[in-house]
Amino acid sequence: MKLLSQSFEKDSSGVVVLVPEDKEDLWAVYNLIAKDDEVQLTTVRYVKKPGKESSKAKQEKKIVNLRIQVEDVDFSPIDEIMRIKGRTRTQNDDVPLNSYHTAELQYNHKFSLFKSDWDQVAYDIITKSCSVEEKAELGAVVLQEGVAHICLITESLTVLRAKVEKSIPKKRRGDNSAYDKAYTKFLDSTVDTMLRNLDYVKLKAIVLASPGFVADNLITKLFQKAAKDNNKELLAAKSKFIVTHSSTGYLQGLEEAFHNPELQKKLSDTKYAKEISVLDDFFKILNLDDGRAWYGPDECDKALEIGGAIRHLLLTDSLFRSDSISQRKKYIQIAETVKAQGGDVSILSSLHDSGKQLDELTGVAVILNYPILDLDE
Repeated sequence: MKLLSQSFEKDSSGVVVLVPEDKEDLWAVYNLIAKDDEVQLTTVRYVKKPGKESSKAKQEKKIVNLRIQVEDVDFSPIDEIMRIKGRTRTQNDDVPLNSYHTAELQYNHKFSLFKSDWDQVAYDIITKSCSVEEKAELGAVVLQEGVAHICLITESLTVLRAKVEKSIPKKRRGDNSAYDKAYTKFLDSTVDTMLRNLDYVKLKAIVLASPGFVADNLITKLFQKAAKDNNKELLAAKSKFIVTHSSTGYLQGLEEAFHNPELQKKLSDTKYAKEISVLDDFFKILNLDDGRAWYGPDECDKALEIGGAIRHLLLTDSLFRSDSISQRKKYIQIAETVKAQGGDVSILSSLHDSGKQLDELTGVAVILNYPILDLDE
């Protein structure tokens, strides 16, 4: 996301001008905009033609620039559409002041975001989403015989870029020619689709996951093609490709693969892998039931009161999208206090499986430096 300008006052109010460029940026904006913020952008409004007062008068589509006080924000990651609903706060010849309007946020179109209170979480979202270095991405292909899913994985989203499906006949005793031909075509098609959709130069790593030896066959086919085509960039990126096991070639197999400790070690410098690793650690300690892992707002508040007790605080980003300003500020303060006491803080994306799991446990959890019993009493 591009940051065109920013201006902040001493009272923490201010405005930033941003340009979203991809789905990850829309997710960042969705987490950034809160109720009662104001957004100024170019949008489409249907207005009655001049001189037509009848209720049946035809309407015409006009492009207008409006400043809207936000009442609700809706984001569909699948459709890549974000809608901002609220009341207009600027006078316009075509749109009366204080009238309702729903605007769609567009890729590569600038908008201004006005906040009365730019807190630390909002600052962090701007910093991460506007820095290429902060948007560490992984590529992934999860597949089985006849079906492959090519994905991009960022800190916040898993994006399905393409799907390959081919019918593969069963092996026959004494004659596997039909099977071999179909299987080879499937691998060739998957390789071609990978190369179109995954930027192996930019990505930190590309994970290939499958049952059996399908992923091994795929990487062999991939680098046979690279050698044949003398693709020096792809050959140089060979160390980025990691083969691992999954029980299925569908998307749930991807989540399964990323819980493999060996894979987590290889991807230790990526945010997504760290997010999964810390949640796995939490569940392992929770299962020990030794008083070092707790979840729930009350339990975490009690742990915070014991200075220096929290080693790692886990929160989901959904907590910071609450309509309750007091709740948002509470968790911002908790996060800052834990950091000040020497602890770590992880904010998990509710669009990833790890964030969804934490949401089911109230959205807040802690790993402690030492056992504390009866925090739930």
